[in-house]
Amino acid sequence: MGGDMHISPTVEQLLLIRKDLSLEKGNIIPLVFDVSSDLPDPCESYLKLRQEGKESFLLESAEAVLESKGRANMVYSIVCTDSYLSVAVADPLQPSGPQGDPVKHIEDTLRGMKVPKQFSLTPDVLNGGALGYIGYDAVRFFEPKIAQFYPLQDVLSIPEAMFSLCTTFVHYDHTEKKNRIVVLCPLSGYEEEDIRRSYEVAREKIEKVYERLTDGEPVEEPRDEGEEKNGPGVSNIGQSGYEGFVTKLKEHIVDGDIIQCVPSQRVKRPTSIHPYHIYRELRTLNPSRYMFFADLLRFHLVGSSPELLVKVTDGEVVNHPIAGTRMRGSTIEEDERLSKDLLTDEKEKAEHIMLVDLGRNDVNRVAQPLSTKVTSLMRIERYSHVMHIVSEVKGRLREDMTGYHAFRSIFPAGTVSGAPKIKAMELISKLEKEKRGVYAGAFGVFSLNGNVDTCIALRTILIKDSIAYLQAGGGIVYDSVQYDEYMETVNKMAATAKSIDMAEANRRVRREGKKVQSVDAQWISHWNHFTTSCNRSSPSVSQSLPTSIVASSEQKGNRLLMIDNYDSFTYNLYQYLCQLGQEVTVIRNDKISLEDCIQMKPDRIVISPGPSWPKDAGISSDVIRHFSGKIPVLGVCLGHECMIEVFGGRIEHCGEVVHGKTSAIKHDGKGVYQGLPQSVPVIRYHSLAAPLSSIEGTPLIATSFTENGIIMGVRHNKYTVEGVQYHPESIKTDFGMEMLKNFLQFEGGEWKQ
Repeated sequence: MGGDMHISPTVEQLLLIRKDLSLEKGNIIPLVFDVSSDLPDPCESYLKLRQEGKESFLLESAEAVLESKGRANMVYSIVCTDSYLSVAVADPLQPSGPQGDPVKHIEDTLRGMKVPKQFSLTPDVLNGGALGYIGYDAVRFFEPKIAQFYPLQDVLSIPEAMFSLCTTFVHYDHTEKKNRIVVLCPLSGYEEEDIRRSYEVAREKIEKVYERLTDGEPVEEPRDEGEEKNGPGVSNIGQSGYEGFVTKLKEHIVDGDIIQCVPSQRVKRPTSIHPYHIYRELRTLNPSRYMFFADLLRFHLVGSSPELLVKVTDGEVVNHPIAGTRMRGSTIEEDERLSKDLLTDEKEKAEHIMLVDLGRNDVNRVAQPLSTKVTSLMRIERYSHVMHIVSEVKGRLREDMTGYHAFRSIFPAGTVSGAPKIKAMELISKLEKEKRGVYAGAFGVFSLNGNVDTCIALRTILIKDSIAYLQAGGGIVYDSVQYDEYMETVNKMAATAKSIDMAEANRRVRREGKKVQSVDAQWISHWNHFTTSCNRSSPSVSQSLPTSIVASSEQKGNRLLMIDNYDSFTYNLYQYLCQLGQEVTVIRNDKISLEDCIQMKPDRIVISPGPSWPKDAGISSDVIRHFSGKIPVLGVCLGHECMIEVFGGRIEHCGEVVHGKTSAIKHDGKGVYQGLPQSVPVIRYHSLAAPLSSIEGTPLIATSFTENGIIMGVRHNKYTVEGVQYHPESIKTDFGMEMLKNFLQFEGGEWKQ
């Protein structure tokens, strides 16, 4: 049908703009053939186009269900084949191969390849790029503090990251009911002859793909292994081990080390079923926003993740915190009742608000301070087996930031690590003692149009050497109940476990050469698919993201230095202060000396929140000690606690653990409280505080209290030094911006009489 194919853009259109094509402006053109005739279904098309010895992918997306009676609708399916390059980073079988930061390898690989903006397609994967996964353990290349806990035991023995560059795509737009074939056309040069030659090669490839898809020949489905291998799964830690994790982490929460942590358990079960058949069941059983089948030759990934990790589109960065889970109801009425119960559960709400604040922080690290917004807060999204509370955070990248920076800033998600994120990841390493591999990492694409679209590798099965590995975790907070948290991990693995069961149940049908009719299971009752016989008791760094950051301001006298105590909310303070016109420099507490701070000549100091006790806050106390009486100083949470110890007070366990919950405070109406009403609702994240008796005889005055008398603020009686135990930067703290604005009105080092 060669001459009848209408491909966009045409070669004549490319020739008209060839002077505008270059390595900088774009040298790869996606050629699009809109298919008017029917194509086989996406799964069959995938089987027709996959090639022996080359990585291949099937990507699909379904809308989340917002109503109890709603059903997931498919949005798109994309077959990705003809991989011409594959890169495995830190592959145990290739010790001399690429090592280190996988994002740097992606950036280096894609350098010199670009799709011109006017030819960019949606979804982003159609533009080509690095498609694959980055394992959770890559975080040690983004956060130097985590590297000290490696190496961990490598049970899975797979690359830490693996990505492929595909050139051929078949896109099913289920919403518009349109199909198209896309083939990348890399230009070998920019002369007319070069363009015509490159174009013809790509055009012929489109023709061959179309002919293969419409040849009417039946396609043989992948065969299961001859010998049947299936059986119950075995957990790497078992119920007692996971409950031990919960107990240990609650001790760390009481001691102020963390607010939340997300430990996981891994289940392995033998199966002789070809991974393709498992994916066929999973896509029907658990339709989600990010579904993928990845044939990576040595192993396969089968996933159905509900959660976006980071998406960057034309400079806009998006993050979707998901936290708060209930099983779906067996009836519409029960489903609605469960959703209302979820939205009124104080524990679930507190955990979710914490993760929204963490998501804001991670976006603020790379976004323009005025741009970050929570565009959707605490809505219910439903999937086949569970429902979640979901929010959305958006921001616009700063000019010096790219999608690669955004990925490093947000990875891994707080929903699979905890908060403060770095401290939580330290504890995960110590407890789990094994590399997580793909689980809790990322799957998606770094596109040749400069965009990024990745999900968190949740509800993802790794199938390798006839073993299926499933993994899930849960967010542990002070209110957590050991058994309930263990069962949450079981529930989260339910859909993936059931997909294996269903594929195994259909094995005989496939052997008889019949086509399997997948079961559409919108509601399935609870099950537990694995035993827990293996119980265990709990027990080269890239500096691509700076440990300091500066936001400029044209106003004079507004140079503000903020000491970051490795917290997950520091950059929310940074955002507010920038919005108030400050030139903010943020530096971590072990990356600067006191002498360096003095040389910077700041006009104000803010000491950030952070994990643990004042003794663990690096240079914070020395900074307070030196600058008090010279310039205004504000301490937030841990910064406030440092302030109390510096001036002779005492920090101890306060008798309650309050994380992500609201308290109404009474205050003296002065300092940061100037002009504010009484009973101001504030968000608290702490288990430590100063008893009132501990500041008696010191120069500190208690300025605010909770209703049960816990000190929420102090002020020096002579110096312009003030501390708050709560978090004014939280999305749920009323008047937080006004408090910081009041702090910025402080002048000099001493109070004016």
